Amino acid sequence: MKSLRIAAFAIASACAVVGTSMANASPRCEQIDATIYDKVVTEGCPPPAQACVIGTARGKHGFDAKTVFVLGSRADPPSTSPGYRAVSGTITYTFKDGATLTALETSIGNVNTTTGLGHAGGTQEFTGGTGRYEGATGFTYLSQHFETDHFVTRIQGEACRAKS
Repeated sequence: MKSLRIAAFAIASACAVVGTSMANASPRCEQIDATIYDKVVTEGCPPPAQACVIGTARGKHGFDAKTVFVLGSRADPPSTSPGYRAVSGTITYTFKDGATLTALETSIGNVNTTTGLGHAGGTQEFTGGTGRYEGATGFTYLSQHFETDHFVTRIQGEACRAKS
């Protein structure tokens, strides 16, 4: 009898957790789990950028897009971590259907494109888009490393469409 009560309590607790999780999940938000493969280029950048980082994102649930990152600013290295520096700019995802998703990306790292070494971590904060992402908000966390001639960036987070 005692084990039956424990089992009933466990089932009730599990249902409460699932019910709470479902209530908190927004139907207008989608989970993002993707990897971006991109490299620094001097052609194909949006004006007036002289150089940018262009690539592709491949992710779960059809989150597949072309990407363009344009550097906005780069900070001096902190005195306690001279090999690291903060970088900020905009990244735009363009999907096959023409929709775009734009984010402010800020990271700190020690990526050295000359030696091909380094890594970075940061965030992307979605600031809008077009098509199905018009008015989008949300975020991703990013972790990045450099391989020979290109960046590999893992992103995880969520994009939420504007309320209708």
